[in-house]
Amino acid sequence: MKVFIKLSLFTFIIVGLSGCIGEEYDFSPPTVTLSANDVVDVELKETNVDWRGEEGKQYRKETNTRNSINRAKKQQQLAVAPETPGNLRFDSEDFLVNDISSYTISTSNTKQDIRINEQDRTFTFPKKKGNYVYVLELQTDRGYAQYVGNVVVK
Repeated sequence: MKVFIKLSLFTFIIVGLSGCIGEEYDFSPPTVTLSANDVVDVELKETNVDWRGEEGKQYRKETNTRNSINRAKKQQQLAVAPETPGNLRFDSEDFLVNDISSYTISTSNTKQDIRINEQDRTFTFPKKKGNYVYVLELQTDRGYAQYVGNVVVK
């Protein structure tokens, strides 16, 4: 009986430890989803990133402003009515948010700040109709990430 208990305990420990050793963690910036009225979802694209993972792993990506805007324009459009409530969601949040801000850039290159409620990450889309590039800037304890999206206010 003692041999059976020892063998069972040994097997349990080995199986438990093998799960920890084989795991690989992803310490890249989160995927950000932009939604309107919690009905329509569009994934924002990373443009400029300086992110640190555990053990000093670095993730960097640099895109100039012009390429960021062009990249946003090629994405799936999120069509919304003027002053529609919007929402941001992260696929993971293993970091501390220090600052989160966003703005839109219109086709006439006019920049308009979008105020985000940091508790529930809600905001309101612009009231003026037109095509916009939505820009999100996220500053955390793991670094910086910028995202862009394509929004049309109809």
